[in-house]
Amino acid sequence: MSNQVVLNHHSLPFVNRASADKGIIFFLQVLKACQNYGLKILLLETDQDKSLMRIQLTDGYFISDWFNQAKRDAQLIEWSRFLRLLETQQPLFDQVAIEIMDDAIEVGLNGESSSSIMLAAYWYKTFLASFTAFEKWLQPLIPIWILDLRHDEEVVSGHQLCNLANDDCLKHHKFLLENVRNSLIKDANDIWNNRAVLFPNLTLLSNQIGTALKTWSHRHDVLIKARDALYILELFSSNWKKHQYVDYRHAILRSLGLAADVSGESASIRNDAKKRNERMFWLDDGRQVYCENQVKLADGYRLHFYPDQNTRHIYVAYLGPHMSI
Repeated sequence: MSNQVVLNHHSLPFVNRASADKGIIFFLQVLKACQNYGLKILLLETDQDKSLMRIQLTDGYFISDWFNQAKRDAQLIEWSRFLRLLETQQPLFDQVAIEIMDDAIEVGLNGESSSSIMLAAYWYKTFLASFTAFEKWLQPLIPIWILDLRHDEEVVSGHQLCNLANDDCLKHHKFLLENVRNSLIKDANDIWNNRAVLFPNLTLLSNQIGTALKTWSHRHDVLIKARDALYILELFSSNWKKHQYVDYRHAILRSLGLAADVSGESASIRNDAKKRNERMFWLDDGRQVYCENQVKLADGYRLHFYPDQNTRHIYVAYLGPHMSI
């Protein structure tokens, strides 16, 4: 599958503002997941606008109207900030021309006429991103028909499109989404170059991590274990900022699926000035911190990180051979 999802405008409008206010949260959760998996929304060159704010949720009520209310609501302010970040940071959208797709193929929802949205999802072998305004768009798999005139075929049913509309859909497609995300990382440079997309809640220190990844020449399985550890640290940090955890604990990383040992340093390391200093790193804000927390990778490699209790942020400081003990 490609690292894009097709914005499904057929899944609108909502019947009223109340249902729209509820449904926009589900949609933002899907967009958040898309961002975390490194996916972008694919727009067709129709009357769609690259600004989420100008999407009409229901008659006379746009996402911009919801945003103006949400930024003054304590329970919604974090979602309003997320929406603002989508509008101002790295583009969430890719845009393609309909002409790129073969006009000899028609695709439609079962029982309905052909649709460029369905065709795009089928053509690019990717997901739909749907709102929850209609029951038919709540399913993780959407039944479609296909007519391929290139081979003089009759209408063929029995095909399905993957659909993202709510948490149930995200859980259903978790394996596929993880595979798409992993496909973005073919080598160490990909981890570094995609860090803002894949690890928005982590800071990878450029002097050490950046250098290590840009000059990586070690075993690939070590790199894969490092990548998977970063995924878990990203998930933890994201949940931590939502106050799901009081503080950092190794056990939480394990509960989230970390498939490697994680620990702090022993007292003998902490009390040895030379060895402790080896584990001191400068953060971007000028602080020097002791990065004793380590994920034990293959072949004696270690990933050291610092969880900042005050900001609920994780700094990844070191990727390399085991330091002196």
